[in-house]
Amino acid sequence: MWFIKTILLFFIFFGSASIGIMLSNRYKNRTNELYEIKKGLNYFKSKIEYTYEPLKEIFLDISNNLNNNIGNIFKIASVNMEKISAEYAWIKSIELSENCLNKSDLEIIKNFGKTLGQTDIQGQLNKTNLTLELIERQIEDATKEQNKNEKLYKTLGFITGMGLVIILI
Repeated sequence: MWFIKTILLFFIFFGSASIGIMLSNRYKNRTNELYEIKKGLNYFKSKIEYTYEPLKEIFLDISNNLNNNIGNIFKIASVNMEKISAEYAWIKSIELSENCLNKSDLEIIKNFGKTLGQTDIQGQLNKTNLTLELIERQIEDATKEQNKNEKLYKTLGFITGMGLVIILI
């Protein structure tokens, strides 16, 4: 009987600690995804300025150079551009993506798509530069939140697990 109780306490402790770690990882993942978006937009800016490729091809190329979550946004948008406009393809791809971005991050990214394919090269570059500035601010905020909350949630998970184990002993 004592052996079973020990195993259950072990699972309670590590389950609680794992939840704390998962919650803290959301902050790190948000920051990483914002950096990936920034990288993708910089790549987009270069391609628009120097290659004159169609948006569909640019987005597909970007998707191959980014990690899964953010790369999928560009890939899905590229595929959807065959059927619908670039703006709606972009918005739809963001809505279908699974990521750790918050509402304000998503709004900035969605707003980027409102002029896709509707302006000349200079207009696209201006919109991209504006979006990059806004993303940079979001990265600063995400980094501050990460520094503040990441350790908090890890510690809280471990302490909660330890507290439950002590109570159940």
